[in-house]
Amino acid sequence: MDDWKKTALLVIDVQKGLFEKSIPIYDADKLLENINHLIDSAHQFGVPVFFIQHSNNTALPEGSDAWRIHPQLQPAACDYIIHKRRPNAFEGTSLGKELGSRQIQTLVVTGLVTHGCVKATCIDAHELGY
Repeated sequence: MDDWKKTALLVIDVQKGLFEKSIPIYDADKLLENINHLIDSAHQFGVPVFFIQHSNNTALPEGSDAWRIHPQLQPAACDYIIHKRRPNAFEGTSLGKELGSRQIQTLVVTGLVTHGCVKATCIDAHELGY
């Protein structure tokens, strides 16, 4: 089955500053290992990878060290970086256009703040037909 040809991987808000909060990310090393495994698998099968990078004026100011993608994740030259300022990665970004131009129908989603940005993006993705 060739469904993976119409699939994209979204890596949402895996940024350095979110690993430096007073409440640590549960099993952070394993989380990063698993995300890297997803990214490696996507690259192996030619599945496009989109790194979604959040910014705000408090915890993740654009350009700050905290705003940077976690150093254990290294976007490849073929990967896409989408900057967002709202929880939903589709709102106010080019994500929908980028996915549409590649005829993507299915999304694999991983990332941080599952009750926030990941959830908001998944809800909108579902409403958009992904």
